[in-house]
Amino acid sequence: MDVLKVGIGHSRNAKEAAETAMRATPSPELAIVFSAYGLDPHTAYADVREIVGKTPIVGGTTCGEFSSAISGPQTGTIAVMTLQSSYLSVGVGIGENLSTDPKGCAQQAIGSAYQALKSNPTVMSLMLIALGKKKAADASRIKPFVNIILPDGSTGQEEPFMRALIEETGTVAQLVGGSTGNDFSSGTTYQFANGVFQNAAAVTTISSGLKMGTAMGHPYYPGSKGAVVTRSRGRVVYELNHRPAAEEMKAIVGATELTDEIFAKNPFGIKSSDVFSEYTIKSVAKTDADGSLTFFAEIPEGAYLRHMQSDRDYAIASFKKTLQRAITDAGSPKKIGAVVIFNCILRHLLKCSMEVDDLAIIREVLAEDVPVIGFNAFGEQGMTLGGAIGHYNQTATVLVIGNELISQ
Repeated sequence: MDVLKVGIGHSRNAKEAAETAMRATPSPELAIVFSAYGLDPHTAYADVREIVGKTPIVGGTTCGEFSSAISGPQTGTIAVMTLQSSYLSVGVGIGENLSTDPKGCAQQAIGSAYQALKSNPTVMSLMLIALGKKKAADASRIKPFVNIILPDGSTGQEEPFMRALIEETGTVAQLVGGSTGNDFSSGTTYQFANGVFQNAAAVTTISSGLKMGTAMGHPYYPGSKGAVVTRSRGRVVYELNHRPAAEEMKAIVGATELTDEIFAKNPFGIKSSDVFSEYTIKSVAKTDADGSLTFFAEIPEGAYLRHMQSDRDYAIASFKKTLQRAITDAGSPKKIGAVVIFNCILRHLLKCSMEVDDLAIIREVLAEDVPVIGFNAFGEQGMTLGGAIGHYNQTATVLVIGNELISQ
């Protein structure tokens, strides 16, 4: 018997997408909505709200949408996933003024999410049963809480927001998400959290008796070149190897001019500080007038930036590994109920150039009929295998929800 019902709808019409999803879930606990930036966000939200009724809604605008309901990644569409289970409790919160007050935004977002989270005695009882009957190795995989975060990707404030969020939640509650995006025609993005917001961050806290797991991965391996960050502040790198950052970057990538295309094709990796020391990806956003470089993520002074490379076989194998990690993190459920993917727009462009089909890989690794929803983001948030939490570029972060109880 299914303990989780999942609906998926995907269309250029918001009502149609929501209606399709609701056919499988007449009384869902949550509606996840990823909408193209080109669609009016207020109209899209209102149309979904009309169909799903009082169901909590979370999501935002994108730089491309994808789901298992339609072939291949799309633009100009809206994807809706609905989740229904008596073993699922959800609290949706929003924090505003992210660009100027990331700490206050985080406190407001998680505070309102926790306030909206209703106590579920069934979930609490299941956790006690699972902890009592399972071996320690299996019980340690149980997630009391998972927080999905959707910060405004145009603010550049993801890291201070996340630091403040973790101060509120601690490290027991796992964190996964992606920064809301646009189609590059504007400097703004929108967030959905039982309303429509800008310059904000949505947080969805899930307490569940279902098996849940997260993972992150990217399609890159280390090359032979790199540089020490000898002067930086936040996302701006002033010097690499004690030379002006832009000049040293030209030498590393073998270019006479630094362009957006060069930056997209030449990501850099920094080793995580956990015991696995896996590379996390950081990408250059632009060259500044003073010869410094602004990245899409914070770059700590003293770090070594490793020039990263990729190829089609490695990209495919890497995504398969990421999916398997998420399943393992969930406690290896025999049946997967739903998959949510936060995918960097630059990773999307890379896999398109390599003719890599993420949905085909998901069908191969999981099952032909597993419901999937995702969007192309302006940055991804998640946890490395060793537990380091961060904001990344050119990465995919994944949430897997099992159609299986934690007591099984």
